Amino acid sequence: MRLMPGLALVLSLAGCSLLPAPPPPTVLHDLGATPEQRTALPWQLEVQVVAPPWLDDGQVHYRYSEATRLAAYRDHRWAAPPSALLARRLRDRLAPAAPGKPGRWLGIELVVFEQRFVDNGAEARIAARVLVRERRGGALLASRDFALRVPAASADVDGGVAALAAALDRLAVAVIDWLAATAAEPQS
Repeated sequence: MRLMPGLALVLSLAGCSLLPAPPPPTVLHDLGATPEQRTALPWQLEVQVVAPPWLDDGQVHYRYSEATRLAAYRDHRWAAPPSALLARRLRDRLAPAAPGKPGRWLGIELVVFEQRFVDNGAEARIAARVLVRERRGGALLASRDFALRVPAASADVDGGVAALAAALDRLAVAVIDWLAATAAEPQS
């Protein structure tokens, strides 16, 4: 009888060790610090960024050895969908336009946003289709496709996330530079 309480204690402690370990916490990633430099454009700009649902689900995607197989890191996610991260970065890099300036609509379709493993490491790949339209009437003013590759410092999730964040920031800068050049062109 005296063994029963001790045996019960041993069994209850052993039962705890048989439970599965809790999953590791999900790590959230964003683009890092907000850039200080802002660019002024000669018009007010409404920004809309879209992406296919499978790309915009917040997961950190990669392609390893099979070109047709898109995978995602299990315990790592973006703090927001990639389309929202890009829209926020564009807004952070644009200075507010003065009231009364003509309006433009900037539409971006993010079509590639992934880490890709290559022969000697990994890289971030981003591709987007960009349109500029008049806000009133919707006339197409300009369009361009962008594609960027940024080498990753390491062939793992940390290297991929850092390279993807850098690539998204470079895309924002490239789009803004293109917008500034477009604004400087004479209107026909």
